[in-house]
Amino acid sequence: MNKFIWTVLLCGLYLTTACNLETKTNETSKNQTIEKTNSATAKIEKEPVKAVNVNKPDTISDAIKVTKTECLSVNTGDNEIVKAQTFPIDFAPFDNSCFVTANNPEFNDPPMESEFAIYKDGKKVFDFPSQFNGIEFGCRVEGVAFEDLNGDNLRDVAVVGKCSAKSAPYYENMIYVNTGKAFTTDEDANYKLADFKKIKEITEFAKTNKIIFFK
Repeated sequence: MNKFIWTVLLCGLYLTTACNLETKTNETSKNQTIEKTNSATAKIEKEPVKAVNVNKPDTISDAIKVTKTECLSVNTGDNEIVKAQTFPIDFAPFDNSCFVTANNPEFNDPPMESEFAIYKDGKKVFDFPSQFNGIEFGCRVEGVAFEDLNGDNLRDVAVVGKCSAKSAPYYENMIYVNTGKAFTTDEDANYKLADFKKIKEITEFAKTNKIIFFK
């Protein structure tokens, strides 16, 4: 009888010890898992977040913009580029292009017999119509503005044109309307600008008298 009791007690003790060992083993394994997880999380948090430029162009060509230097190097034939009145432009319908003023080098001081056009990739792509309102000799560009003058989200072009005459110089100013495909002008409307000498005067007059220029 005593032997049986001792056997039962020993079995109970063995089972208790085994259970305790299993519990400790499970707790140790669980703690190690938590520690590994925390360590991985800490490592991730320490990794720097890489900035993403959401405004980055989709293609390389989108990022390329024509420069003043490139505009001054286009081939205008026998004419000479007027540096002060040549500009890079980037608006429809002639994105990434050049507004180039050139003149006959025989008349450099001042640069009379001037003409202006738009160049793209080094080639002329647009000739402005009715330059200096039809005057073919003795005129030069005194100022240029590229501005939306009628609120249609298209930039128009205003030009101060100064022409020589025996009596005194006079002005042949122009407004070129951006149609989205080209630029047009109205010589009769431009005559309303004859008394202005500054580009700001021309653009302000066009803005306040849209009905004259934008029909």
